[in-house]
Amino acid sequence: MAPRQNERLADGIAAALLTWAFPPSLVDDVVAAAGRTEQRSRTLSARTMVYYVLAMWLYPSAGYEEVLRRLMLGLSRKHHWAHDWRMPSPSALTQARRRLGPAPLRLLFRTVAARAPEHALRGVRRPIALDVVTLGVADTPANREHFGTAPTGAGGAGPRVRVAALGHCGTRAVLDAALGPPALGEPDLAGDLLPALGKGSLLLAGLETLSVALWRKAAATGADLLWRAGADWSLPVVRVLADGSYLSRLAEPAAPGAAPAAALPVRVISYAGREGSVDRLVTTMLAPDEAAASGLIHAHRTRWRLSDTLGDISADGLPEVDLLRSRCPELVEQEIWAMLLIHHAVRGLLVDPRDPSRRSEEDPANPVRPVRLIQPDRLSPDPRSC
Repeated sequence: MAPRQNERLADGIAAALLTWAFPPSLVDDVVAAAGRTEQRSRTLSARTMVYYVLAMWLYPSAGYEEVLRRLMLGLSRKHHWAHDWRMPSPSALTQARRRLGPAPLRLLFRTVAARAPEHALRGVRRPIALDVVTLGVADTPANREHFGTAPTGAGGAGPRVRVAALGHCGTRAVLDAALGPPALGEPDLAGDLLPALGKGSLLLAGLETLSVALWRKAAATGADLLWRAGADWSLPVVRVLADGSYLSRLAEPAAPGAAPAAALPVRVISYAGREGSVDRLVTTMLAPDEAAASGLIHAHRTRWRLSDTLGDISADGLPEVDLLRSRCPELVEQEIWAMLLIHHAVRGLLVDPRDPSRRSEEDPANPVRPVRLIQPDRLSPDPRSC
């Protein structure tokens, strides 16, 4: 059946987005760098398969063969190399995806993410957030064996994959990501991302990614930190500051028979949470005149989240990301890198290249809200404090 005119136009636009964001020459470079260049000419070349895996996110409700048909229809409007092809069998498509593997998609993402322009808000620290999500994957024996299942209450009984990512809070650009089974602790995944930080960065993180060991590693990069502290953290009051925050010491509990690790100086900001709770933020920025408590609370509340990225994809007409369809672990990983690449491409259409940090605290939709600080002398005493 011949494609309708509106379908041809939509497919041409989709193909143009892919080749604009990821030019064929760049795709060929990452394929070669990943060692996936073919030794002989194939109908389903590595270049074609990179675009095919990306197109799976543009046509999420279409079958695999339909995705390829529409991709090649769009590509053939502008690219001669897309003219000579024939529809393969479903098994041939799967075999071609396996030959490609996840490495070219991972390398392509890290290449374009490193090139993305970034600007700190108002010329100060580069605000970066660390977040972790868990996604469902197809319930197959291979996925169950590799990923296992999420802990009780983590979103379902089937196999799941955990994804950690760093995102720029101004542009919402994803800077790097790591993934693994739910059994892999969030601090372990997050630790793989720390090399992206450095002096001039401000790393924001929530309760789920917090550990003293990870704090030490992150602080060692030279970045400033602003993390939410759980109720189990002992943060004794050392000195109350003028803005109501206080200085404290952060240390890991010592193992039996081991000498305690040196405590780290931190500043604690306690404030009224959204549902009447008392929340605490811990930061390496010790001086109130360097970073006001109200500004830090606002920055943490409005930080980028990985779920924002998934929501961005859904907002552009794609369904919510709740279940990946790949049936084996290496293709699950391939699919996740493709998801992040599609977000990168769509974000590139929406961000002003002259000032990609325009989404800032000046946005009237995100005013700085008044926050009630909790004075240290009004907190219940911590029996572990000294």
